[in-house]
Amino acid sequence: MRIEFLTQDDPLYLLPFFDEFLRNHSSEFEILQISCGPTMGKRSRLQLLRELVALYRVGGFIRLLGTIAKSRLLGKLPRSRSADKFYSLEQLARAFEIPFKKIGNPNADAFVESVRQRAAEVIVSVACPYILKEKLLSLPPRGCVNIHHAPLPKYKGMMPTFWQMLHGEKSVGVTVHFMSAKVDEGAALLQEQLAIEPGEALDHLIRRSKRHGAHCMARVLRQIAAGTQRVYEFGRAGGSYFTFPTLAEIHQFHRKGLRAI
Repeated sequence: MRIEFLTQDDPLYLLPFFDEFLRNHSSEFEILQISCGPTMGKRSRLQLLRELVALYRVGGFIRLLGTIAKSRLLGKLPRSRSADKFYSLEQLARAFEIPFKKIGNPNADAFVESVRQRAAEVIVSVACPYILKEKLLSLPPRGCVNIHHAPLPKYKGMMPTFWQMLHGEKSVGVTVHFMSAKVDEGAALLQEQLAIEPGEALDHLIRRSKRHGAHCMARVLRQIAAGTQRVYEFGRAGGSYFTFPTLAEIHQFHRKGLRAI
């Protein structure tokens, strides 16, 4: 089955998903392209910086900056697919001989036309920072599929792992669903839970859940290819939508004794 990915340029939390997926499942599918938009879309970089420093605190934020700097430096070096570690999504894609392209808004006419020409059967969104419009959603004959790291419809929106930890959940959800023009809507294909380890930090949990999600996505794609997927509608009761946390909510996270890193 021919698939292509829409994602964003994030070496911290999205690279683990793709590392796990490509190492274990790339031979099962024809991956036409990985298209990578800007991190966090149009969000103000100054606002994002202030919130991330509050969330990770100065020491943790410096550690993350070091990881990003290492990614930009070492991620340009060639590595084989048997390498024990990759530093950027582009480096990983090159190792597995998968076309990689940095893009802007995926709803732009030129990009939509390029998708049409590649003729993917399924488009897979992994934290794509844009809401996809109908002209793109309607292209792949087997649909567009998104992975969301929370149970839907309870935790729609941004930073779902943060919100589940803040609200005292004992596990985080993984939902794979068909996409619609509304955020985190569409018929579900898979829902699972991953237990939160005692004392686990947000940073570690996100990375671990991304790797788990890669196998969930592969399972769903395998079912779509075979025509055996089970589709069910979300219950609409109890749905909630969350945005990026405010400084007050970040301070509440820390007051509860929760760690970001």
